[in-house]
Parts: sequence; structure tokens; C-alpha cells
Amino acid sequence: MFKQRSIPVFILLSIVTCGIYTLVWYWSAMNELYRAGGKSIGNLDPVVQFILLFFYVGGIFFAINADDNLNEVRAQKGLPRQENKVLYVILEVLGLGLITCALVQNEMNHLA
Repeated sequence: MFKQRSIPVFILLSIVTCGIYTLVWYWSAMNELYRAGGKSIGNLDPVVQFILLFFYVGGIFFAINADDNLNEVRAQKGLPRQENKVLYVILEVLGLGLITCALVQNEMNHLA
């Protein structure tokens, strides 16, 4: 379902590649989350969501979709919901998207 990724390696590669690896991670995570949960705000497919990353709203869309899809996977596994949407959106608005990515990857690792 989800590919396990090391969070420290993700952060290190994101810094070393000046954010290019972050875009690769976003692409992979968006596709994995969409396939696993099937939820998307405004019925946006991962391609449109990825394009929106180059605009300010893309990270916010990702944060909302990630939380919805993670909760859908939790429901499929019989686990309780965790509402992290507000935290993710606040981090994105503050420009701390790398932390949002790390938190989402941590949840994906736990659900894998």
C-alpha cells in the first residue's frame, strides 16, 4: 500500500537537492495516498494537485487530501480517525511544508 521511507533521509535529500527531492516525494505520496484512500478535494487528480504545488495553494490542497486519505486507510484497517488536517494546513500556511511532509510520511510508515 504505502512505501516505507526514512524521514531523516527524506529531509537530508530535500536539503541537499534544494527541494527537488521534495517534489519527487510529493508526486509519489500523492499517488500512493490517492490510490489507497481514493479521496480528493474538488475531485482533483494527483497531476493537478502536483501542478498546484507551484502555487501557494498546492500545499494546502495536499495537506487536506493527505489527512482525508490517511483517515480513509485507517477506517479500512479498523483504526480510529486522527484529525491532523488543521495542523497540516497551519504548517503549510507558515511555509513549513517540509515538516508536513515528514509528518505525513510518518503516518504512511505506520499504516504500511
